[in-house]
Amino acid sequence: MYKLFKWLIVLAFVSLLLGLGSFAVAMLKVGSFMGPMKPLSNRNSSFASQGVDELNGRRFVWVIKYSASRLPRVRQATFYVSPTGDMVATYPANLDRSIEAWEKTRLP
Repeated sequence: MYKLFKWLIVLAFVSLLLGLGSFAVAMLKVGSFMGPMKPLSNRNSSFASQGVDELNGRRFVWVIKYSASRLPRVRQATFYVSPTGDMVATYPANLDRSIEAWEKTRLP
């Protein structure tokens, strides 16, 4: 019984480390996508294990939503990142162009 309990604790600890690592990779990916000036704020993160309707039911993605934006014509932004750190999609779809245009106006 002791060995079973020990293995369950080890399994839980390894799962926790993998989950935290996956979250860290997703946040790094979003941070590198936004650039150094970070035009988005008020972040809300969740892990969609049941599927995301906007992605035709794709399962297992990090959904990172920003509810405040300094970008013109963008009120909210959502990033969909796989557990391995691949950018699956963004909403709005042209978010990369909006961030680039905003950065150009901020540079001297």
